[in-house]
Amino acid sequence: MKILVIRNDKIGDLILTLPSLEAIKKSYPDSHLSILVQAYTQEILFKNPDVDEVIIDDKKDFFELVRRLKDKKIDLAIVLYPTWRNALLCFLSRIPVRVGTGYKPVGILFNKKVYVHRTKIMHHETDYCLKLVESIGAKPQTKDVQIYIKDEDRKYGRWVLEEYQLLNSKPIIGIHPGCGGSALNWTPSNYSRLIDEISLKYKVTVIITGTDGDKDLVDKIVSQAKADSFVNLTGKTYSLGQLMGLLSFYHLFIAPSTGSMHLAGAMGIKVIGLFPPIRAMSPFKWQPLGKGHQILLPADVTCSYRKCNPKKCKLFNCMERITPQMVLDAVDKALGESVI
Repeated sequence: MKILVIRNDKIGDLILTLPSLEAIKKSYPDSHLSILVQAYTQEILFKNPDVDEVIIDDKKDFFELVRRLKDKKIDLAIVLYPTWRNALLCFLSRIPVRVGTGYKPVGILFNKKVYVHRTKIMHHETDYCLKLVESIGAKPQTKDVQIYIKDEDRKYGRWVLEEYQLLNSKPIIGIHPGCGGSALNWTPSNYSRLIDEISLKYKVTVIITGTDGDKDLVDKIVSQAKADSFVNLTGKTYSLGQLMGLLSFYHLFIAPSTGSMHLAGAMGIKVIGLFPPIRAMSPFKWQPLGKGHQILLPADVTCSYRKCNPKKCKLFNCMERITPQMVLDAVDKALGESVI
């Protein structure tokens, strides 16, 4: 049986799908399991034992992708990212069994509908995905995930740390402040205060990371920080794999709700996640996989908006209710007294 899973959205979404891939492959070991992803997320699937084929969706030539999928003669598709484009892709590729949500209009193109409310935040994203694969008889195995890193990417991470003379006995705390607009974020002044307080209190190395798109945000943070013991590596990792190679040396990772947070969590690094109170961004649905993580939310805030609405919200910016001291307390809990 040839099975296709479609998860061509973002980093965190793909990571939260990994238990579903395991469920399918362990339940149908003789199947050929393919997954359709964006090019920049494919590093997450390196050496993944549950995936037989990674198909890249460049989001350009739709009908060429239809032709490629049709030639593969896929028996069954599970659409975990239920857009009209993805549903139509399966329909035009003549995939006989098309599994997807029954609660959205796009469900008209699925002939095996699963009625699980996604927008009502009744399940973690991983559980939502598992419920879809359960509909084909796949049995969930575990929510533990493993991400493999290429040797060259780990070597790149080591090389970067050696260049900045950071390979020492001190624990590394990573701060990745950018979120690409995927969630309401902390202010630059709070990040800079946090860096100052960590540098004063702990015997650690602080590293800031981010993409080229995060440079403006990071520049503001760096300009306001008084400490000079941190290192800014924003823009120094040129692929997801290189970021993974760098993260493999970390002890703790602080970030808003974004793909890098999920990546660190899946790699077994303790995470302190800064979440907004917006229902659609709830940690109930989006907290990272793994153990030992701490989730911080603005205190005493109940939000009824699906998206942040600064003009109508009396509490904007409610993220200010997560104080640097709250994060420092979480760092204490994560690292212990040995680094003070």
